[in-house]
Amino acid sequence: MPVVLPPGAGYLGKSRRRISASGLVTWERCPRQWHYRRRIGLNDATVPEMIIGLVVEDALCGLYMERFATDGKPTPAISSWVNFSRSQNGLDEITTSEQTFILGINSIKGWIEQVLPSLVEEVQRLLNQRWEANPWKASGRDISEVKDERIEALLRGGIQLQLEEVENCLNSGGGPHLELYRTSGDPFTIPAPCWDEEGVKPGERSNRATNSGFKTDGAPSAWEAWEIARPWVKDPRIAEPQRLFHPDGWAAGEMDLVHRWDGKIRICDMKASAGTSGYSAGLANQLRFYQWLWTITRDHSGRPDGGISGGELSGLEGWYLMGPHRKMIDLLDEETLATETTRWHNIHQQMTLSGLHPTHLAPADPAPWITHQPGGKAIAVEDEKAAKALTCGRCTAAAFCDESPEKTRAKALSSLTPPELGSTENLLQALVPKPPCTKISAIPRRLNVKGEVKGHWGPLSNHFGEAVRGAAIVVGNTSVVIEEMGADAFGEIPAGSELALLDVAPGLWRRMTRLYLDEHSDVKLASEVTDIEFTRLGLIPTKANLSGQVVSRGGHSGVNALGKPWSMSTCHIWDGESVVEVVAFGSAINRTFEGIKVGDRIRILSAELGWRDGVPQVRIDQRQTRIEVK
Repeated sequence: MPVVLPPGAGYLGKSRRRISASGLVTWERCPRQWHYRRRIGLNDATVPEMIIGLVVEDALCGLYMERFATDGKPTPAISSWVNFSRSQNGLDEITTSEQTFILGINSIKGWIEQVLPSLVEEVQRLLNQRWEANPWKASGRDISEVKDERIEALLRGGIQLQLEEVENCLNSGGGPHLELYRTSGDPFTIPAPCWDEEGVKPGERSNRATNSGFKTDGAPSAWEAWEIARPWVKDPRIAEPQRLFHPDGWAAGEMDLVHRWDGKIRICDMKASAGTSGYSAGLANQLRFYQWLWTITRDHSGRPDGGISGGELSGLEGWYLMGPHRKMIDLLDEETLATETTRWHNIHQQMTLSGLHPTHLAPADPAPWITHQPGGKAIAVEDEKAAKALTCGRCTAAAFCDESPEKTRAKALSSLTPPELGSTENLLQALVPKPPCTKISAIPRRLNVKGEVKGHWGPLSNHFGEAVRGAAIVVGNTSVVIEEMGADAFGEIPAGSELALLDVAPGLWRRMTRLYLDEHSDVKLASEVTDIEFTRLGLIPTKANLSGQVVSRGGHSGVNALGKPWSMSTCHIWDGESVVEVVAFGSAINRTFEGIKVGDRIRILSAELGWRDGVPQVRIDQRQTRIEVK
């Protein structure tokens, strides 16, 4: 089953510390690179390749969701995905007088040829839209580089690979589930999404019924083979995350395709390339991570009842769309999978510690950059040191990592140095904080407090709309809110007249002091704690004055657990030693913040101190924070 409910954290239980397939691949490339990219969210300048794959994949999954007309009627040459995508932006649906009778595989191919131009056009529209919305684009690159021919080639690659599945299904007599499809529709607990059927949310039971297009007996038709061979894909109509979650919540994965028509399970991942770059080295780890998640979630409590929940996992495939190419990845045996489980859990524990304190960063240990032949066939590395330097040269944080090769770091620092400063030395001198600003590394991290905890340790909504638990700690007339740093980030608060809260993170939200607890925090009876320095509740640090050079820009938006839209705009600043994320939420995203560009030197005064998954996150208060841009 490709989807389960997340444990405890609700639909939006996202975490930068939860290990994912892409996060694991980044960690394997270099743990320090993971820290900068994943832990603190440092972005790269956007290039067209970063968004091509996402949009092309959406278009292909939307095409796989099509259902052709039945009862002898012709199918209009219109892509349901195209009209759905346009509707999301308030655009009119497209119409056409062209139509095709689906009588066999060739007529399916003919229908695809009719809709392909509209798919290419819609992909291009979305590429341009996302490119323009991106706050940081790579110098010298533009979305106009992406020609229609390139998009069409990628789409044709994904179409060819899926049509091979349809033809194999047809030639195999419809597979072992043919009769179930004919009598009751898609038989799987989590059905393959289809535009003509209601979407099924994670945890919901499917109410699929048979369709009149299915025959009552005899050899399967091409229409039936298309329906049966349709893979599970992420349904764009469903807002909730469609992932597999580890039962304990520390790992999650979102798959592209799951094929089940032949009675077995094949997990496939689409790549919008020919597979020749060094990034292809991560495919095996990515798919084997999915294998592991699939295996351990067979008895997950977040699975709905009824239907066929899966089958034997028989294959892992990379679908390189430019070609196209199928790359088969060997499954891990049970013994190796158990070993990898231990290793991945250890990696997750290292992830949770990275950045907990300024000097505690994941180690810099770059893997060699391995180029590949088309189809993801690795080419042997002749000079390992040089290959590792290539990995460092592609790292977002090459200028900030003290383990970068000297030439690589010098080049990265040079690219950050404004022409008017002349040299890297002058840049580093200019970035030394001047009062009232302090070094980023001096941001208060953890402290200890004691007092009486009042109020039920119960649910409240944090600034991300996640359901967390909170209460208050009181000393005399001073009261401070305490809450989990994220959903299920801390256990229960023990009963006691006076408690000591240890290793809690100080912060501010809506101008109210907060103390955040996570798995690194502890709560004990105050009488049991000795030789520990406590901070008075009235002296908890909650503000930050920082300065530095902007080295990254980004932004996100979505819908929170209460169904309300949210937005955030981010930048990262570097003070010559450390990097921190600066965030503006909602109405705090003003013209000044939106106008900040990579390369600007800025001062941020009276910002709120916040936290995201254990590391500091400086937040803009729309009334009190002052931003100065040089």
